[in-house]
Amino acid sequence: MLSNFIFSIIFCSCFLQAFSGVKPKIVFLIAEREYRTESSLPKFAQDHLSKEFDSSFCSAPEEGPSRHFLSNTSFIPTADLLIISVRRRAFPEKTMNMIQAHIESGKPVLGIRTASHPFELRKEEVPKGHAEWTKWDAEVIGGNYNGHLGKGLICVIKNLPEASSHPILEKVALPFKPPATLYRNSSLPAASNPLLEGRVKGFQHEPVAWTHINSWGGKVFYTSLGHLEDFKKPAFNQLLKNAVKWCLHSKGQVQLR
Repeated sequence: MLSNFIFSIIFCSCFLQAFSGVKPKIVFLIAEREYRTESSLPKFAQDHLSKEFDSSFCSAPEEGPSRHFLSNTSFIPTADLLIISVRRRAFPEKTMNMIQAHIESGKPVLGIRTASHPFELRKEEVPKGHAEWTKWDAEVIGGNYNGHLGKGLICVIKNLPEASSHPILEKVALPFKPPATLYRNSSLPAASNPLLEGRVKGFQHEPVAWTHINSWGGKVFYTSLGHLEDFKKPAFNQLLKNAVKWCLHSKGQVQLR
């Protein structure tokens, strides 16, 4: 009897959200200086997501002490999905607590490129009142970041045969060549499911896109792609668009806040 009551509540909530005209909310966290995602991600959102989703943006300067302060943090608790493009920042504890609350509530996360090492400083002290999340890679996105191959190597992106029917790869034209260096992420944890791999002649193949369900039950998609030039490729834009829908929908219904 109780299970039927709970099912009825969930069904009604899904129905109301689907037909109320309220779009699922995506909040972008952008704080990196290498790949220009402060320009590529807003354009991607406008071109590919605006009809179905509502997007808000939080960002931080590229350089200086203020690089550890994220703008518009009040958007974070409103997010149905966090899309993260951050590299080696330590935000104020209040901001990090908001991000942690999103994760621990089981809400989805989508990470791009440097989101494998977003909250871990390397040669810099953590500012007073700020915090790192040094185990983010393993705990949240199910990765195994170990640096990257050198520049100038030609990489080809191909799908893994066992993942060819995954909805995130639907209409993604493969293979294609990314311009940025190939990240080393082998071997992924057993709970992560690789979708695409990067192949450089003479080197081990490396996973470049995967899904994961973290220990809080949250859906995760991560890709080590995300260079400015990647956003000019229809295949990459399709990959990201599919990944957003996968993160936010389950069996045709929007994941609830």
